[in-house]
Amino acid sequence: MSGDSHFHYPKLPPLGTREEFMAQLQGVVTENAPGLFALCEEIGDRHDAVIHYWGMAHEDRTDLIGTEGTLHLGFRDAATARQRLACRRTLHLVWA
Repeated sequence: MSGDSHFHYPKLPPLGTREEFMAQLQGVVTENAPGLFALCEEIGDRHDAVIHYWGMAHEDRTDLIGTEGTLHLGFRDAATARQRLACRRTLHLVWA
């Protein structure tokens, strides 16, 4: 056991082979992964667009990070984030 570990787990047998364990772990991560999206501003009438925010939609909340990395906001959901941040500009919600 590593000297850095602060957790003490009971002695249990491994859950299958390394490959089986990693496959199960991948399934858990895939099942619980947040939805990824961007909030993009339309420039002019479809002349161009710019991504302003990247977001992660969890089951109970949405986290938003500005593309400059200096802004971190939380909202109830992705649609609310788009609505609140639109402020007289055309802001599109685009799911990854």
